[in-house]
Amino acid sequence: MESRAINKALKRDDPRASLRTDVEIGAVIREPGLGSVDITILDLSITGFRMLCLTRLTGEKPVFLKLPSFSALESKICWHAGDCFGCEFLQSLHPAVYNHIIAKYPSLEMTG
Repeated sequence: MESRAINKALKRDDPRASLRTDVEIGAVIREPGLGSVDITILDLSITGFRMLCLTRLTGEKPVFLKLPSFSALESKICWHAGDCFGCEFLQSLHPAVYNHIIAKYPSLEMTG
């Protein structure tokens, strides 16, 4: 299933408090004890993100998200459905950092 279809399917009836913004960001995630894995971030909020990851992660340990030109962000996996994972940052993003990221990496859906 294409990432835009996954985005729409998983966002229905979502009661989250934090505003989520669709993005498409190629990034890397690392779980301690495992190697780095390429991912695509599908949406982002100040408190977390949803990613497409074709490698199974255990979710037992924190994961470290590495966005281009940013330090690694420690997160925890809260849920997964197939190849989609929902993660929460252990320390929320500063609003200025969040705004910078979404301005730099808008969803391809919005540009087409």
